[in-house]
Amino acid sequence: MTKVGIIACKLRWDAGCLKYGSHVHCFLACMNKKGAFDGLEDPVVVSFCSCNGCPGKGRFEKAEIMKNDLKVDVIMLASCCYKPPKCVNIDQSAKDIEEKLKIRVIKGTVAKAE
Repeated sequence: MTKVGIIACKLRWDAGCLKYGSHVHCFLACMNKKGAFDGLEDPVVVSFCSCNGCPGKGRFEKAEIMKNDLKVDVIMLASCCYKPPKCVNIDQSAKDIEEKLKIRVIKGTVAKAE
């Protein structure tokens, strides 16, 4: 089992993912092992939250809690963080989380981001 923690965009979290308030697309991708979940062994979402608002405030701290308290194996930065307008510091956040917390970061959920 691969324990996954997902951090989404606060703006899109509040508006609802593509008009679905339940953020169903990330969960469907996990359930069907599609998008960024493809290749993970028995992925299970154990934590799903948004950042604290632009520009990605609180993202690192939430990833730290997911790793240390919830023992996630992977942090995913949700696909909504990469949709226009792309979060201005999402790539730096991914790098910081991976390097400082020594945990794998996957860019995107429903679809892998570049």
